[in-house]
Amino acid sequence: MIFFRTPSGARCGGRQAAPPAAPGHGHITPGCRHIRKILVFAVLVTAAGCSTYTSKMEISRDFYYAGEYEQAIGSLTALIKDASDNDVCLYLLERGKTRLAWGDYDSAIVDFQEAEKRVHEIEGTFSVSEFIKTSLVSAGKMEYQPESHEKILINAYLLLAYQMKGDFEGAKVERNRTVARLEQYTDALSQEDWEKLDVPFARYLAALLYEMEGLTDDARIEYDEVAKLRPEARPASENPNLTEVVVFAEMGRAPLKISREVKGYFNDTDGNLFGFFTLPGASEPMMVSGGAVSGLSMKNSGVVFSFAFPEYVRQPRIASSCRVVIDSLEAAPVKALDNIEETAMESFKKRIGMILLKSALRTYLRTLAQTKLDDKAGGLIDILGKFYSAVETADTRSWQTLPAEIGVFRMECPPGEHEVFLNYYDEGGVPAGCSRKVRFTVVEGKKEIIYFPGPS
Repeated sequence: MIFFRTPSGARCGGRQAAPPAAPGHGHITPGCRHIRKILVFAVLVTAAGCSTYTSKMEISRDFYYAGEYEQAIGSLTALIKDASDNDVCLYLLERGKTRLAWGDYDSAIVDFQEAEKRVHEIEGTFSVSEFIKTSLVSAGKMEYQPESHEKILINAYLLLAYQMKGDFEGAKVERNRTVARLEQYTDALSQEDWEKLDVPFARYLAALLYEMEGLTDDARIEYDEVAKLRPEARPASENPNLTEVVVFAEMGRAPLKISREVKGYFNDTDGNLFGFFTLPGASEPMMVSGGAVSGLSMKNSGVVFSFAFPEYVRQPRIASSCRVVIDSLEAAPVKALDNIEETAMESFKKRIGMILLKSALRTYLRTLAQTKLDDKAGGLIDILGKFYSAVETADTRSWQTLPAEIGVFRMECPPGEHEVFLNYYDEGGVPAGCSRKVRFTVVEGKKEIIYFPGPS
C-alpha cells in the first residue's frame, strides 16, 4: 500500500502505479554513447517541436468563429499539407465544416467524404494487440478515431451540404446513411445513455428529408424520437405540402481538450519508496511514502515521471440565444434542438477510464524498462526516460469547428423572395450582434432550408 501525505500531514491510502526510472551512472561503451547522442538529439527535436492539436488549430479556429471562412480554409489547407497521416482525417472534417459554412458545398462534400472513408477503414479494428499498441504509444501518436456523435455528424453535415447544393437525390442517400449511423451507435445504449448521447440534429434532418419526400410515417418516427429529448422542437405535424422556411442556427464553440499533467519524483531508499508529485491546480506538491513496491528494483537514485491525460474545457460564449428576423420583422426565438457540447462531455466521461488506464500502463511499462535494465545501458535509458516524460502530452484532438448548440426555427411563409437573418443576445438578453443576411426563394408547396453557422 502506498500512502499519500499532503503538506498538512493528512494521509490517505491508495494504489500507486509504478513510476518510471532514474538517472544512471553506469559505464557506457563507445557504441552505446553514439546511439545515445542520436536518440537524445531526436528527443530534443521532438520536445522543441511538440505542440498540441488544439494549439495548432488556434488560428484556423479563430478565423472560423469570426466568420472569416476563406482565411480559415487557407489556414486549414496549410495544416493538411503538413499533417501526419494520424491527423489528416480530423483536419479534413474541420475544413469540410468550414467550406459548408462558406457555402462551397461541392468542396465540403469532397472533404467530408474523404474523412468518412478513412473513418470506415479504421472502424472495428479493436483487438487485444491494438489495445497493447495504443497503451504503449500515446493516443496522440495514433490515428484519430472520431467519437460516435462526431461520426453521426459527418453524415448529417453531408446531408445538409447536398440539400443546400440542391442535390435532393444525394441528400436522400445521406439521410439513409445518417439513420443507419444513428441505429449503429445509439440503439444499443441504455435509456440513460441514449438521452445523453443521441444526436437530435441528425434525427431532425433525417425526419425533414423524409417529410419533404412525402414519407410521413418515417418522418413521424424520427420526429417522435427528437420529441423525447426536445419536445419543443417537434413540428405540429408532418405536412410535405406546407410552404415553409426551416432555419438551423448554430451557437457557441465546442469544448476543447487540453493536456493535464501529473509530474513527480520517486526515490528508493533501502527498498522503501517515497517522493512527491504535483496535481494540476494544486499550490503545493503531495508527499508520497510507502513500503517496497512489487516488481521494482530501482538500481538508481530516483525516478522522474510524468502522467498526462486530456480534459475537456467549455468555451466562453458571446451569444446564448438568438431570434429569427424575416423580412425585417423579428419573428420568434430559435428553439433548442441539440446540445453538442453536453454530448461531447458525456461521451468523454464514458471513455476517460480507458484513457487513464492506458496512460497509467504506459507509465508503468516505462518504469519497468528503466529499472529492470542493467547499469550498462542505464545512462541511455535514464536520459530517454527523463525527456520522454517531459515531452509526452495527452491527446487533445477533437472536432473543433463544431458548435456548442444547434437550434431550429420553422415558419409557414408565402411563396416568393424573402430575407432572413438572426439577432443574437447574451445571457442577460442584451443584443450581441447579428448574422449575415440571406436572401432566398420559397416555392409553393416546398420547404426552404437555411443554415447559419454560429458565432462564438
